[in-house]
Amino acid sequence: MAFGRSWKRVENLVKEHLQQVEQAIESFQKAITSYLAGDLAAAEELAYATHRAEGRADDVRRKVEAEILKGALLASSRRDILEIIEGVDKLANAAEATLDYLLPQRVDIPQDLEPLIRAIAEKSVDIFTEVKTALHLLFTDMRHALDSTHRIENMESEVDHLEREAIKKLFRMDIDLARKIHVRDFIEVLVELSDRAEDLSDRIEIMVAQRRA
Repeated sequence: MAFGRSWKRVENLVKEHLQQVEQAIESFQKAITSYLAGDLAAAEELAYATHRAEGRADDVRRKVEAEILKGALLASSRRDILEIIEGVDKLANAAEATLDYLLPQRVDIPQDLEPLIRAIAEKSVDIFTEVKTALHLLFTDMRHALDSTHRIENMESEVDHLEREAIKKLFRMDIDLARKIHVRDFIEVLVELSDRAEDLSDRIEIMVAQRRA
């Protein structure tokens, strides 16, 4: 997938952006684990690390946009890069939003749901790993990028299954309805990261189809 002679400078920034988003998502997953273990101090510190990484990702995204505005890349490639980096940025935003919901509100998650919540958070990290692979293939071996996007879609379906299982289990519990709704809303925020990863996967598939046409 050719991007012209100016690509190398932008490519390095895109890689840096991916690294910052990866740090945000890894800290997010560890924060969820700490919260479920009852270690609120560690969860708060990891949430702060998530915010810092998300902020650094924003800074790098703006550098990419500035390079493109200065005329880096071929005109036909600028929209693709902007859409990619915005899509990746939304993953860090989703991680940050989840912790912004969980920690200030101190969501009271029933113990029986903890394995499912933990599994969703872990699967979110796995999905991001596959997003990185898909993007690498998009730029280096476009023919195989679709293999990776299919895996992203399969993992997102697994998260959907975990979400349905968690909500079904939640509403069968003998706890207050208000607590059920609070936990349900948290679960819906938690799965947003995988939903946005699937959106990015769809966009990559469109780019591949356009380049093949």
